[in-house]
Amino acid sequence: MADYAKRQLKALDRIAKKIADAEGHLTRIEDSVDNEKHHTAQHETIKDIKSILKHAQKVDKYDDKLERVAGEGRKDPAENHYIYMEDEEPVIKDLKKGFEELEKQLDDLDESKGGKIKAFRAEHGYLEKAQKILKNAGKLD
Repeated sequence: MADYAKRQLKALDRIAKKIADAEGHLTRIEDSVDNEKHHTAQHETIKDIKSILKHAQKVDKYDDKLERVAGEGRKDPAENHYIYMEDEEPVIKDLKKGFEELEKQLDDLDESKGGKIKAFRAEHGYLEKAQKILKNAGKLD
């Protein structure tokens, strides 16, 4: 049987990593002088934002699967879930902080340096969707 609690924790950890990656790309955009570096870093930031949404959807999917198999005897993940809940708390705290910092960096990004990111963000709203999914899954307050 698949350990959905463990998979969910890994997906949360990947979200935190993608947030850190996006922040690093934004720093590279702010610090760079060359327009070509802006283009590459903007592209990488957009990919990270897409990945954040993808992993948030996985967290929700695993949450649904955890609920579905609850109470099915040996398949019941509640026995093993307590192990991951302890590991999950610091990851969720980091996620909350990471989302706030990323939002702030994106808001403060200069239009001339981060125009593609701002346009993508305005059009798709992936970060907001990811946060909403995580809230619905009970991972963010």
